[in-house]
Amino acid sequence: MNNATERSTRGWSRSGWGMVVLNILFASIYIITGKFSLSLATVHVSASPVWPPTGIVLVAFMTFGYRIWPGVFLGAYIVNLTTAGNEITSLFIAGGNTLEGIIGAYLVGKYSGGQRVLDQPVGVFNFTILAAMVSTIVSPTIGVTSLALGGFARWEDLISIWYTWWLGDAAGNLIVAPLLLVWILNPRIVWSRRQFIEAI
Repeated sequence: MNNATERSTRGWSRSGWGMVVLNILFASIYIITGKFSLSLATVHVSASPVWPPTGIVLVAFMTFGYRIWPGVFLGAYIVNLTTAGNEITSLFIAGGNTLEGIIGAYLVGKYSGGQRVLDQPVGVFNFTILAAMVSTIVSPTIGVTSLALGGFARWEDLISIWYTWWLGDAAGNLIVAPLLLVWILNPRIVWSRRQFIEAI
Protein backbone atom coordinates (compact mmCIF):
# COMPACT_ATOMS: atom_id res chain seq x y z
CA MET A 1 0.00 0.00 0.00
CA ASN A 2 1.54 3.31 -1.04
CA ASN A 3 1.63 6.30 1.30
CA ALA A 4 -1.21 8.14 -0.41
CA THR A 5 -3.48 5.10 -0.31
CA GLU A 6 -2.54 4.40 3.31
CA ARG A 7 -3.32 8.00 4.34
CA SER A 8 -6.62 7.85 2.50
CA THR A 9 -7.59 4.54 4.12
CA ARG A 10 -6.64 5.72 7.60
CA GLY A 11 -8.41 9.05 7.14
CA TRP A 12 -11.61 7.38 6.00
CA SER A 13 -11.47 4.73 8.74
CA ARG A 14 -11.06 7.41 11.40
CA SER A 15 -14.29 9.16 10.47
CA GLY A 16 -17.37 8.33 12.50
CA TRP A 17 -19.42 6.82 9.70
CA GLY A 18 -16.36 5.13 8.27
CA MET A 19 -15.83 3.25 11.53
CA VAL A 20 -19.49 2.26 11.71
CA VAL A 21 -19.39 0.87 8.18
CA LEU A 22 -16.12 -0.96 8.84
CA ASN A 23 -17.47 -2.55 11.99
CA ILE A 24 -20.65 -3.69 10.25
CA LEU A 25 -18.58 -4.98 7.34
CA PHE A 26 -16.23 -7.02 9.50
CA ALA A 27 -19.10 -8.35 11.61
CA SER A 28 -20.78 -9.56 8.41
CA ILE A 29 -17.59 -11.08 7.04
CA TYR A 30 -16.95 -12.84 10.34
CA ILE A 31 -20.47 -14.28 10.42
CA ILE A 32 -20.36 -15.56 6.85
CA THR A 33 -16.89 -17.11 7.02
CA GLY A 34 -17.43 -18.34 10.59
CA LYS A 35 -20.68 -20.18 9.84
CA PHE A 36 -19.13 -21.76 6.76
CA SER A 37 -16.06 -22.86 8.74
CA LEU A 38 -18.12 -24.37 11.55
CA SER A 39 -20.01 -26.42 9.00
CA LEU A 40 -16.73 -28.35 8.63
CA ALA A 41 -16.41 -29.04 12.38
CA THR A 42 -16.05 -32.67 13.41
CA VAL A 43 -14.67 -32.91 16.97
CA HIS A 44 -17.07 -30.29 18.38
CA VAL A 45 -19.58 -27.96 16.76
CA SER A 46 -17.63 -24.92 18.03
CA ALA A 47 -14.16 -26.06 16.88
CA SER A 48 -13.23 -26.25 13.22
CA PRO A 49 -9.80 -27.20 11.82
CA VAL A 50 -10.42 -24.54 9.16
CA TRP A 51 -10.94 -21.03 10.54
CA PRO A 52 -10.30 -18.18 8.04
CA PRO A 53 -11.84 -15.51 10.34
CA THR A 54 -8.67 -15.53 12.46
CA GLY A 55 -6.52 -14.48 9.51
CA ILE A 56 -9.09 -11.94 8.34
CA VAL A 57 -9.32 -10.40 11.81
CA LEU A 58 -5.54 -10.25 12.19
CA VAL A 59 -5.09 -8.35 8.93
CA ALA A 60 -8.09 -6.13 9.71
CA PHE A 61 -6.54 -5.04 13.02
CA MET A 62 -3.16 -4.52 11.33
CA THR A 63 -4.75 -2.40 8.60
CA PHE A 64 -7.50 -0.41 10.31
CA GLY A 65 -6.38 -0.46 13.94
CA TYR A 66 -8.00 -1.74 17.10
CA ARG A 67 -11.14 0.37 16.79
CA ILE A 68 -12.84 -2.28 14.68
CA TRP A 69 -13.00 -4.60 17.70
CA PRO A 70 -16.77 -4.08 18.19
CA GLY A 71 -17.47 -5.48 14.73
CA VAL A 72 -15.19 -8.45 15.31
CA PHE A 73 -16.72 -9.08 18.72
CA LEU A 74 -20.29 -8.81 17.41
CA GLY A 75 -19.59 -11.16 14.50
CA ALA A 76 -17.95 -13.75 16.75
CA TYR A 77 -20.77 -13.47 19.30
CA ILE A 78 -23.48 -14.08 16.69
CA VAL A 79 -21.62 -17.01 15.15
CA ASN A 80 -21.21 -18.75 18.50
CA LEU A 81 -24.66 -17.90 19.84
CA THR A 82 -26.25 -19.49 16.75
CA THR A 83 -24.01 -22.55 16.91
CA ALA A 84 -23.64 -23.85 20.49
CA GLY A 85 -23.65 -22.58 24.04
CA ASN A 86 -25.61 -19.70 25.51
CA GLU A 87 -25.28 -15.94 25.87
CA ILE A 88 -22.57 -16.20 28.55
CA THR A 89 -20.36 -18.73 26.78
CA SER A 90 -20.80 -16.84 23.50
CA LEU A 91 -19.64 -13.62 25.19
CA PHE A 92 -16.51 -15.31 26.49
CA ILE A 93 -15.75 -16.98 23.15
CA ALA A 94 -16.28 -13.73 21.25
CA GLY A 95 -14.02 -11.97 23.74
CA GLY A 96 -11.34 -14.61 23.24
CA ASN A 97 -11.57 -14.34 19.46
CA THR A 98 -11.29 -10.57 19.58
CA LEU A 99 -8.45 -10.55 22.11
CA GLU A 100 -6.56 -13.09 20.05
CA GLY A 101 -6.67 -10.82 17.00
CA ILE A 102 -5.59 -7.78 19.00
CA ILE A 103 -2.65 -9.63 20.57
CA GLY A 104 -1.61 -11.08 17.21
CA ALA A 105 -1.70 -7.67 15.51
CA TYR A 106 0.25 -6.09 18.37
CA LEU A 107 2.97 -8.77 18.32
CA VAL A 108 3.36 -8.66 14.54
CA GLY A 109 3.41 -4.86 14.55
CA LYS A 110 5.96 -4.59 17.34
CA TYR A 111 8.30 -7.47 16.55
CA SER A 112 7.78 -8.41 12.90
CA GLY A 113 7.48 -5.21 10.84
CA GLY A 114 3.69 -4.88 10.68
CA GLN A 115 2.22 -5.11 7.19
CA ARG A 116 5.72 -5.57 5.74
CA VAL A 117 6.19 -8.75 7.76
CA LEU A 118 6.59 -10.89 4.63
CA ASP A 119 9.40 -8.79 3.11
CA GLN A 120 12.21 -10.54 5.01
CA PRO A 121 12.75 -14.19 6.02
CA VAL A 122 13.12 -13.19 9.67
CA GLY A 123 9.74 -11.46 9.48
CA VAL A 124 8.12 -14.59 8.08
CA PHE A 125 9.70 -16.65 10.86
CA ASN A 126 8.54 -14.24 13.55
CA PHE A 127 5.08 -14.11 12.01
CA THR A 128 4.85 -17.89 12.12
CA ILE A 129 5.84 -18.02 15.77
CA LEU A 130 4.00 -14.96 17.10
CA ALA A 131 0.84 -14.86 14.98
CA ALA A 132 0.27 -18.52 14.15
CA MET A 133 1.56 -20.26 17.28
CA VAL A 134 1.57 -17.85 20.25
CA SER A 135 -1.40 -15.49 19.86
CA THR A 136 -3.66 -18.34 18.74
CA ILE A 137 -3.43 -19.92 22.19
CA VAL A 138 -5.81 -17.27 23.55
CA SER A 139 -9.07 -18.09 21.76
CA PRO A 140 -9.15 -21.89 22.21
CA THR A 141 -8.13 -21.62 25.86
CA ILE A 142 -10.91 -19.16 26.71
CA GLY A 143 -13.41 -20.82 24.40
CA VAL A 144 -12.93 -24.42 25.48
CA THR A 145 -12.88 -23.49 29.16
CA SER A 146 -16.12 -21.51 28.87
CA LEU A 147 -17.84 -24.36 26.99
CA ALA A 148 -16.76 -26.88 29.61
CA LEU A 149 -17.84 -24.67 32.52
CA GLY A 150 -21.16 -24.05 30.80
CA GLY A 151 -21.74 -27.77 30.30
CA PHE A 152 -21.53 -27.65 26.49
CA ALA A 153 -18.36 -29.73 26.23
CA ARG A 154 -17.15 -32.75 28.19
CA TRP A 155 -14.02 -32.22 30.27
CA GLU A 156 -12.49 -35.42 28.89
CA ASP A 157 -12.77 -34.00 25.36
CA LEU A 158 -11.10 -30.68 26.15
CA ILE A 159 -7.66 -31.54 24.77
CA SER A 160 -8.95 -32.69 21.38
CA ILE A 161 -11.33 -29.73 21.13
CA TRP A 162 -8.60 -27.30 22.17
CA TYR A 163 -6.13 -28.70 19.65
CA THR A 164 -8.65 -28.62 16.79
CA TRP A 165 -9.62 -25.05 17.70
CA TRP A 166 -5.98 -23.95 17.90
CA LEU A 167 -5.14 -25.70 14.63
CA GLY A 168 -7.94 -23.86 12.82
CA ASP A 169 -6.83 -20.49 14.18
CA ALA A 170 -3.19 -21.16 13.37
CA ALA A 171 -4.10 -22.21 9.83
CA GLY A 172 -6.17 -19.06 9.40
CA ASN A 173 -3.19 -16.89 10.30
CA LEU A 174 -0.72 -18.94 8.26
CA ILE A 175 -2.79 -19.23 5.08
CA VAL A 176 -5.36 -16.44 4.94
CA ALA A 177 -3.46 -13.55 6.57
CA PRO A 178 -0.40 -13.64 4.25
CA LEU A 179 -2.65 -13.82 1.20
CA LEU A 180 -4.59 -10.76 2.35
CA LEU A 181 -1.42 -8.85 3.26
CA VAL A 182 0.09 -9.46 -0.17
CA TRP A 183 -3.13 -8.34 -1.84
CA ILE A 184 -3.43 -5.20 0.31
CA LEU A 185 0.15 -4.15 -0.38
CA ASN A 186 -0.16 -4.79 -4.12
CA PRO A 187 -3.84 -4.74 -5.09
CA ARG A 188 -3.21 -4.04 -8.78
CA ILE A 189 -2.07 -7.51 -9.71
CA VAL A 190 -2.77 -8.17 -13.38
CA TRP A 191 -3.41 -11.82 -14.17
CA SER A 192 -3.37 -13.46 -17.55
CA ARG A 193 -6.20 -15.81 -18.45
CA ARG A 194 -3.94 -18.77 -17.69
CA GLN A 195 -3.03 -17.41 -14.25
CA PHE A 196 -6.68 -16.73 -13.48
CA ILE A 197 -7.63 -20.30 -14.35
CA GLU A 198 -4.72 -21.57 -12.28
CA ALA A 199 -5.84 -19.51 -9.27
CA ILE A 200 -9.35 -20.93 -9.49
